[in-house]
Amino acid sequence: MPATQLPPLHPSDADFAAIRRRGGFYVDKTGLFRNLLETDPGTISSLPLTSRHQFMARPRRFGKTLLINTLEAWFQGLPPDHGANPEGVTEPLTGMPDGWTSPAWLWDGLDAEDWHGTHGWHPVIRLDLSQLGSSDPAGTHAALHDYMEDTVWQWTARGAPWSSAWPVSLLASGPERILRNLIQRLGDAYGCKPVVLIDEYDAPITEHLGTDADPTPAVDTLRRFFRVLKDDTGLLYGVFVTGITRFARHHLFSAANNFVDISDEPRFGALCGFTEDEADRYLAPYREALADMEPRLEPRGIQVAWRNLYNGYRFSPLPSAPRVYNPFTLTNGVSRVLAEPDRCRQAADGIWPSAWSESGHPGLIARLAADTRQPLPEGGGAVDTSTVGLWPLTRPDYATLMLETGYYTWHGGRDDRKAHRDFPNLEVAESWTRDILGLGVHAPSLHETPIPELRACLANGDVDGFARRLENFVFQFAHENLQNEASCRALLQTLFVLMGVYTQSEKSNLGGRADHVVQIDNRVYVFEVKYNRSANAALDQIRNRQYGREYLGAGRTVAAVGLAFHRDPKTGPYLQVAQTDLAKLLTRETDTDKFKPPRGW
Repeated sequence: MPATQLPPLHPSDADFAAIRRRGGFYVDKTGLFRNLLETDPGTISSLPLTSRHQFMARPRRFGKTLLINTLEAWFQGLPPDHGANPEGVTEPLTGMPDGWTSPAWLWDGLDAEDWHGTHGWHPVIRLDLSQLGSSDPAGTHAALHDYMEDTVWQWTARGAPWSSAWPVSLLASGPERILRNLIQRLGDAYGCKPVVLIDEYDAPITEHLGTDADPTPAVDTLRRFFRVLKDDTGLLYGVFVTGITRFARHHLFSAANNFVDISDEPRFGALCGFTEDEADRYLAPYREALADMEPRLEPRGIQVAWRNLYNGYRFSPLPSAPRVYNPFTLTNGVSRVLAEPDRCRQAADGIWPSAWSESGHPGLIARLAADTRQPLPEGGGAVDTSTVGLWPLTRPDYATLMLETGYYTWHGGRDDRKAHRDFPNLEVAESWTRDILGLGVHAPSLHETPIPELRACLANGDVDGFARRLENFVFQFAHENLQNEASCRALLQTLFVLMGVYTQSEKSNLGGRADHVVQIDNRVYVFEVKYNRSANAALDQIRNRQYGREYLGAGRTVAAVGLAFHRDPKTGPYLQVAQTDLAKLLTRETDTDKFKPPRGW
């Protein structure tokens, strides 16, 4: 099928009804609603939800808003003021008021088609807290008040049959009181319990992370607001809240502790994002259209390129959690290539568009690096899940934030590979290099880097050649970007991911955490990185803490490598390297003092 006849991919469109109305591209997630909206049978009134208060965190542009929009249509259909509300007879939801519609085309061909309507009609209070937009946390209260007042007038314009006008004194009260009364009045007016859907619950907090602003006023306002959702005394049918981070929920939901966090439940791992099977099935016509445009592209090769660049996100360390694509970056990349012949030719050369910087919240991460003077995260290792979310809002744990915003994801957890954090794919690794380390102006194009040569050196056991090429590459960077061990480790981590080798950063064992463990073919390298210290000191640490000993005795060549980045005002920048056989080093048959690594090349 020609590209012009394919359904539009609309990467930035989150209006479920509009997408369905025009026959746009939609990956069906309604099958997962069977668990998300599970009900308890055997009651006289409408079926109650098994979990009435649910929370889910996902990185930006993963489809959370589309999910909220779909749930809104699920419970209440289309309001009278909706642009896609058709005229004529529709299939009504039980209890649906006059003027509202629930057209069949919303669910035609979807998994939910045969059971939509199970829950009946419910008025939805949908709130997007990213709309508050206050330059000061102290302004959150006023912004939330105005937003809630607008929500009241929205329902009034829809013809909500209020038993009496809203008193001026009520609208002049706090936003939490307006929410409480809106819940009660909607229930009384329509004779059924409302549903509350909240998108970007943490936006008023994350907006100020990494700045000198005191978040306390915003936290206090939102905590009182969310408490209403706990103290609804049976007035609500259900509550579903989404956001970017999980760490803010402990601060904001402390007064509403009845929320069930489904963020890392494997059964909901694909609720946002595309699985490999979904990408293969739904995007097959687009791969064929690309292959027709450019003879060097073929469908299976395109799928492999997409997988390496856009796939790899896993939102739980549990082995059963699925890996998913970032839906925005994938559909954005495909749209750009389909629209521009030049981009299609670039794709055939292996260069696909990257939109992670538009979706991954780089401003927040970079701001934390600069404004809170935190070292760049060291990557890898395991998170103590009992403390996730308990970090101070002014200085959240950086590595945890990297995981929650999508810069890191979960790897391993199967066989003998312990669950650990690392970049999900090449797109994020490249964006980290450019956006977070600030190398955009100073670094060459990543497709012009010596990455293939670096990989070949490791595959051949040429550690000295690897170090020479690495030094030449690093020498091109602005000195402000590599000023400590953490930034050097982060750069190496990025390069290993781009090389396509199996790597674990901050690989944990009983003795501590090795900086990097890299496996390529039958070789294993245990890297330790130092900054303005000797490469021998790095080997000493490997030996004293017995890094990598679990890789010995399996017929593999295992090497210990110490890399020392130096930036001396007098002698200039240079890189030292020292290497030895790991088995000899750990049995203390090797004296690291005998290594005299060169000053540089």
